[in-house]
Amino acid sequence: MATGTVKWFSDDKGFGFIAPSDG
Repeated sequence: MATGTVKWFSDDKGFGFIAPSDG
């Protein structure tokens, strides 16, 4: 699983986008 800040999460779709902490 990717680590970083979650930009947004769709509970309906069950996934979201991650902003990698390494840039």
